[in-house]
Formats: sequence, structure tokens, C-alpha cells
Amino acid sequence: MQKRTLRRLAVFGCFLALCVILLGAWTRLSDAGLGCPDWPGCYGHYTVPSDVEFINAAELKYNQKFEAEKAWPEMIHRYFATGIGLLIVILFIGALVGRRKDASIPIVLPCILLPLVIFQGLLGMWTVTLKVHPFIVMAHLLGGFSILTLLFLYVLQLRPKIVSLSQVVAKKFKTLAMAGLVLVVIQIALGGWTASNYAATACTELPFCNTGWTENADFGGAFDLWQKGFEFDEFKLHELEKMQADLAHARGETFINYEGGVLEHSEKVAIHVTHRIGAYIVFIVIGLLAVLLIRERDSVLLRHIGRAVAVILIGQMLLGISNIVFGLPLYVAVAHNGGGAILLLALIMVNFVVNWQFRGKNVS
Repeated sequence: MQKRTLRRLAVFGCFLALCVILLGAWTRLSDAGLGCPDWPGCYGHYTVPSDVEFINAAELKYNQKFEAEKAWPEMIHRYFATGIGLLIVILFIGALVGRRKDASIPIVLPCILLPLVIFQGLLGMWTVTLKVHPFIVMAHLLGGFSILTLLFLYVLQLRPKIVSLSQVVAKKFKTLAMAGLVLVVIQIALGGWTASNYAATACTELPFCNTGWTENADFGGAFDLWQKGFEFDEFKLHELEKMQADLAHARGETFINYEGGVLEHSEKVAIHVTHRIGAYIVFIVIGLLAVLLIRERDSVLLRHIGRAVAVILIGQMLLGISNIVFGLPLYVAVAHNGGGAILLLALIMVNFVVNWQFRGKNVS
């Protein structure tokens, strides 16, 4: 397979990965994370044993109909995720085959992407079977961003040789560009933790949080990754246990799951405040990087990239503020997730231009 074909596949993969991220955000924010309580399909056909005859058939049917209304976002998300998995398999095979004819075709990233997308599929399954446990949900979100990042980096690796930039100019921005990338990654992780713990609405005022938040925030329990004594034994749920969980859910009974969040309000406040302070730090550092890029007289390319980074950064900050002011509207919140992904790609571009492209030829 030729470089041009691989590059087109990688570009299409970036589009699919971005769609999966947006659909995943829609699923989480619309409370459809458990709209499909089975895996890999949606609704299994359980045979109700005689010792649970207390379940009224009409009641169960009604609740299944209610849950079915939440199922379609999750199923669309799964279809797109399956599509990107197939594309990465094709990309992997194409890179290996193309490498035999063209030794300059990079193969490291396809070799990383293949196991990564398989593990991402497992995280998707565990998100359902472990009842949207926050740590699994955050890891699943970071996995999606990682796949998007590596696909975009592969596109850059396969690009035509059109980038022209002296190492003297690039050296000015290396440290700040890398620091900005690290901060954006941390901020995305904090955003994932905020979303997975349903802490986005814990603070409704600006610039930090509600009045008196310093006395009400509990940072001690805010970042407990294994909440409620979570143990990996929960991976071993049997079919009967899963059935009983679904039946209990149909009757409105309490069953161990994390939909809606299990942390106290004070802990959610701490998560939200941390994410918001992180946003201010990112805005300052990336804003400074954008200004310096725009003011670089020796490179038209860097000036264009700087303007793009500035626009994306301002747009992302406005979306974050809108989430607070308007009470987390679904479309704005989903766009905020997408904005984070695009900002990440912009920082990948900056680092590729000033840090990575000088490491010899295309990395193989």
C-alpha cells in the first residue's frame, strides 16, 4: 500500500476517532452510559428463574422500553468505535505490506495503534460491565484521545516534504510547546475525571466556584480512583448476577453502579475546582505560546499555527464558560469535549514542527 493511500486512511481514521469522542461525550452527558446494559449487543434475553417471580412482567417490559430510549446513542457509539477498529486493522496490514516495497513507510505507530484499539474495546466493555466506574470511564476517554493523537501523528509522518523550518527558529519554542502539550493532556484527564464523576455542575459561579467553596471542598476523597472499595472481583460477575442486577434496576432498587456519581458534593466541588484552575493555567501557558508563535517573524508557518492555536484556545475557554453560565447544555458540553480534542491536535502539530520533525527522516 502506498504512502498516499495510508495517509488518506489515517485522515479518515482521525475523522472517525473525533466522531467517537463526540459520541462518547454525548452518551455520558445524556445519561445513556448504561442505556445498553449488555455486551457486545444491547438487550439480552434473560430467562427469569422461578425464585424471582416477584418481578411483574408488565413492569419489566415498561422499564425496558424506557431504557431502550437511551440505548440508541450508546449503540451508535459502539458502531463507530467498531468502524475505527476495523480501519486500524486495515492500516496496520497496509503499512506492513507497503513496507516491503517502500522502506520509508513508518510502521511503529500502526503497531502501537493495533493493541491500543483492542485495549480500548476492553475498556468499553468494562465501562458497561462495571457500571460506568469513574476510573474505567476516564481511562476509556483517554484511550479515545490517544487513538486520535496517534492517527494524527501518523498523518504528519506520512506528509509530503513541505515543512520548512530552521532548527534555530524551532529551538525558541521547544520547551514551551512541550510544556503546553503536557498541560493539555493533564487537563483532558481532569476533564474526564470531572465528567465521569458527574462533577460538571458542582460549581455554578465564576471564576472559581460557589461562595464558600474553600470550606466545602474535600480534596482528600476527590481523587480516590477505586471508589467504594472497588475490587477487580467485580470482573467475574456471572450471568445470573448480571440478570439480577438488571431486574433490580427495572424495579428501581439499589444496585451497585456509578451512574450519576457516588462521591459527596464536597468531593465533586474539589474535582470541579481543580479542573477549572487547570483551565486557567492552560489558558495562560498556551496563550503565551500562541502569542510568541504569532510574533515569530522568521516563519510564516509558525505564525499561521499560532493564530489557529489562539482561535481554538479562545473558543474552548468560551465553551467552558458557557457550560457554567447556561447550566451544562448538552450541545455545548459535547462541543467542549471536541474542542479539547482539537486543541490537543493543535499542540501535537506545534510539537511536531518544532520538536519532532528534526529527528532524522520519518520515524520508522
